Amino acid sequence: MSAADDGIDPHLTFTVATVWRENRISCPHPDVLQSWLQGGLPGGAADFVQFHLKDSQCPYCNAVVEDLRAREDLAKTPALEDLRDRLLRSTVAALRRTRA
Repeated sequence: MSAADDGIDPHLTFTVATVWRENRISCPHPDVLQSWLQGGLPGGAADFVQFHLKDSQCPYCNAVVEDLRAREDLAKTPALEDLRDRLLRSTVAALRRTRA
């Protein structure tokens, strides 16, 4: 039997799970997700994030984690490291020239 069969407006039916999911009540802050990715959360907090991502399969937080992983991968690319190193070397050289 559905809510409509009971004479209840289907737009008014909800569960605790839908309210929590729609309002993202249990979603950890992105900084917490970043700490979890880096292994920096203590036991209970890490367990909760693991549960939230894997068991609850929160689409929002899984998207944030995917984005954070992509940013980490991008930061590790050799092209960016090379660019950073060249920028550092040219800055040091320019500073040395201005001091002389």
